[in-house]
Amino acid sequence: MNRELLKKKLAENKRRLKEIRINDIKSEIIASVENFSEKYRFADKNEIRRIEIFMDRLPFSMPAKINFSSLTKSDITEHNNVWPCFLNGREEILSIYIHGNYKDILNDYDIWFWLSAYLLIIDEDFFRFILVDDNFNITESYIN
Repeated sequence: MNRELLKKKLAENKRRLKEIRINDIKSEIIASVENFSEKYRFADKNEIRRIEIFMDRLPFSMPAKINFSSLTKSDITEHNNVWPCFLNGREEILSIYIHGNYKDILNDYDIWFWLSAYLLIIDEDFFRFILVDDNFNITESYIN
């Protein structure tokens, strides 16, 4: 019984520490992006769930690498509001999702690249997405 209680307390402490580190990174992001609150916001729990469901449907061949052979590549189309998702970097950054206008995301790209060299930009329709890799190659596709 004591061993189980200890395991639960350790797991809870680990979860709290991760939450603290995530909040610290969010604070860093807010401080790094000029007028952050005017352009962006962080995802709420429901939005995080939708984003993670979308990402689970993508055919990753390895972390941060999407296997586009099973997807249809498309030309860059017009985007409005999007969710940039970080695919590598510190563990906590992988759990942070920001909502903003596509043009603002591109204008602030140097900040996003500093956080993660691989950026998955999910369109607000949760159908189209863009992958920007560490060589700044842009590939757009969609999933059904």
